Amino acid sequence: MPESTEAAARRTIAVIDGNSLMHRAFHAIRQPMSAPDGRATNALFGFFNMFIKMVGTFKPDGVICAFDRGKPRVRMEMLPQYKAQRPPMDSALHEQFPMVKELLGILDVPVCELEGWEGDDILGTLARRGEDSGYEMLLFTGDRDMYQLATDNVKIVSTKKGVSDVVIMTPESVDDLYHGITPELVPDFYGLKGDTSDNIPGVPGIGPKKAAALIVQYGNLDEVIAHADEVKGKMGENLRAHIDDALLSRKVATIRTDAPIELDLADAKFPTFDPAEVTRAFSALGFTGMTGRLAKLAGGSAGSAAAGGAPGSVAAGSAPAPADVQVGALLAGDDALAAVASALGAGEWVGCAVADDRAEGALFGLSRILWASTAHCLAKLEGTAAEAALEQLFGEGRVASDDVKALIHELSPVDSAEAEKLAPADVDPARIFDVSVAAYLLESDKGSYGAVELAGQHLGASLPEPSDEVPAAALAAVASRLLVEPLRQKLDADGAAGLFDKIEMPLLPVLAQMEREGLGVDVSVLREQSAELGAEIDRMVASIRAEAGEDFNLDSPQQLSHVLFDVLGLPTAGLKKTKRGFYSTNAKILADLARDHRIVADVLDYRERAKIRSTYLEALPNLVREDGRIHTTLNQTVAATGRLSSSDPNLQNIPTRSELGHRVRQAFTVGADRVFLACDYSQIELRLLAHLSGDEHLVAAFNSGADFHAATAARVFGVPVEEVTAQLRSRAKAVNFGIVYGQQAFGLASSLKISRKEAQEMIDRYFDAYPGVRAYLDESVRRAHDCGYAVTMYGRKRHIREFAQHNKQLIAFGERTAMNHPMQGSAADIIKIAMVRVAERLREEGLESRLVLQIHDELDLEVPRGEIEAASTLVRETMEGVAELKVPLIAEVSYGANWAEAK
Repeated sequence: MPESTEAAARRTIAVIDGNSLMHRAFHAIRQPMSAPDGRATNALFGFFNMFIKMVGTFKPDGVICAFDRGKPRVRMEMLPQYKAQRPPMDSALHEQFPMVKELLGILDVPVCELEGWEGDDILGTLARRGEDSGYEMLLFTGDRDMYQLATDNVKIVSTKKGVSDVVIMTPESVDDLYHGITPELVPDFYGLKGDTSDNIPGVPGIGPKKAAALIVQYGNLDEVIAHADEVKGKMGENLRAHIDDALLSRKVATIRTDAPIELDLADAKFPTFDPAEVTRAFSALGFTGMTGRLAKLAGGSAGSAAAGGAPGSVAAGSAPAPADVQVGALLAGDDALAAVASALGAGEWVGCAVADDRAEGALFGLSRILWASTAHCLAKLEGTAAEAALEQLFGEGRVASDDVKALIHELSPVDSAEAEKLAPADVDPARIFDVSVAAYLLESDKGSYGAVELAGQHLGASLPEPSDEVPAAALAAVASRLLVEPLRQKLDADGAAGLFDKIEMPLLPVLAQMEREGLGVDVSVLREQSAELGAEIDRMVASIRAEAGEDFNLDSPQQLSHVLFDVLGLPTAGLKKTKRGFYSTNAKILADLARDHRIVADVLDYRERAKIRSTYLEALPNLVREDGRIHTTLNQTVAATGRLSSSDPNLQNIPTRSELGHRVRQAFTVGADRVFLACDYSQIELRLLAHLSGDEHLVAAFNSGADFHAATAARVFGVPVEEVTAQLRSRAKAVNFGIVYGQQAFGLASSLKISRKEAQEMIDRYFDAYPGVRAYLDESVRRAHDCGYAVTMYGRKRHIREFAQHNKQLIAFGERTAMNHPMQGSAADIIKIAMVRVAERLREEGLESRLVLQIHDELDLEVPRGEIEAASTLVRETMEGVAELKVPLIAEVSYGANWAEAK
């Protein structure tokens, strides 16, 4: 029997729409995630993140989760085509449904499902049953048709975006959203407008605005139908012709509240789970960061929860979860300085993070705050005390942070017009530990590596929630200190410790110095080029509009699609329409059409020019600092390949071979007494392919010193080298680089604009000419399938999670990664080693030349004219001497008065 209304009035029951939230989670977290046994877990991860947030925020007394079961027979009997247009569920999502139900069972959350009934109807039934019994009901769903259930005692917690952004829907907010449509009128609303996602027809030509207006005007659907003769125009004709569709659509859209559910709401109590069991189950899936958060829901720390009994006891055969993190005593002023000095004396790692007190959007804060976490306390240092402590830490201590480079910039500001208190070159790589870089080496494909996030993953314990007293930056300092030991152990176990100690940490101060150096830029050149390009763009727009015969916005995909496919009648075979009903005009589609249609080629040209103008010519002047230079940020933890990336601004994306890119580079100047010097590796990835594969013909081609692409053309096409034409050489070059990146016939055919059959024949001839390459690539894929990752010459692993998926395209992508990572990743390692050694040698030999930029396989320097010869020799010899391969490693030097002339 349900509880009495009086007793139940104090209780809140949350009911989760399991199907809706699993779908939302799956599509919100597209990054592949898998359990140790290979099953996908991304939807589970998103679902339980939402679950934890929901329970923590709303603190319900009970939780129930509803799922669909079988075909929606109840509605299919009314409307046979109901949901018939929906594609089959992705297999990677499908396999996670039994797992989510199992985990809910371990959390002691009742799972409710009925054969032939949808989760919507279970939610509806539980909502009305709970309300009648005096409960406050919360329905968690992403489906808007559930808004019809909203009352004063039934609230819809609607997921707006992904799985974390929610809005609470009450009768008032439903009314506001639909402009007069109250919850009880939601089915009437769907009766008129239909629902394409569920194949509910509604009335053709009546969208949400018209549907709402008619219902508000006449009161409900029945009254709209009664006054159908008064509705004018095409809308009236459609309404009168589709009255039966409207009534049926309303019936199908009405949530049932009479499902035969055998569940007593009084039994839905939360939390009642066994923390030790939960810790085991979630840890087994790799969700170690959740265990502490789940334990908190049980009303205790992870440590005490895991015991599951008397203090200090542990259930037989179970591993206790670590206790929640304690930040230590909070110290400030002289006490904080003394604590840092004590930690230095003890040789401790000190976790550090910097924050300021500026309000959001304010230009200046009152002071900058250094948070320093030691084994015994959390120190808060401000102003000059913070600078002094940081100098001491870098000079004598051991610093851990999730952004060591940012800490260095506190003492060596990015803007070289500001005084420098510490030269990055004086930072000892052995005394810094960047936890973000360490975590990146272990998993290079994650989106972020903040210390607080990493703590949940690698410490197995939860940090306190941020507060005014201990803000997020302070928690990052605490987490950074605690992460050093577990991350060090994992680097050792993973074989990545050498990469961390010998490449990444020595590189970090070099990057800090390069960021401070920046690049000289002539703003007047940028502005002049912007004006010139603006005039060219205006002429192009006028020409395109004239050819189209219409005045339209070229930047509007919808208007451009209308002009190309409706007005000009360009072919649409094979093209798909967007959700808004027009043909896509993305770059790939336009590139294919541009071969045969000049106006499309002109549109692509316009897009490139407009992008160059807005991204560089107009934006760069605003980024010039007080020292008159532009300072990009060089990132170690962004590219999964191991390469560095550039941001704010991204200087690696300026087109290298186009006239437009050449224009932009002309503005990067170095002054009359200096030159811009570039030194880049020649065909490094192909040389690494020769070295790693050991193919005798490929090795011989490089060792001969002859034109490698011509030599490949001769072998692939069966002609003497002296008879290789420019076209044959170009094709051979495309095959050479395509092989490195695991390119298949389709990709080669697209790049060379030849048939797929011809492309496949070229690839087959290539492997006939270089059989060792085929064997090496096949073996690389086999090994990657066996161990789950590809690895470089220096031990840099790239985990290939796509192999755990069932989608053939994802698996094929993973296999291409397995082929190219050993070359691409090794090239990234080599250029990083070269950067460290070049910086060391420039300093050792007392040269004023400085590294200013790195782009892929190229190092860029600003060099006094008197040092051109010395710097050229030093850089070339250093780059060529980084690795000993079976083929020569060649670096080529060029220089000029600006970046454009240097290349």
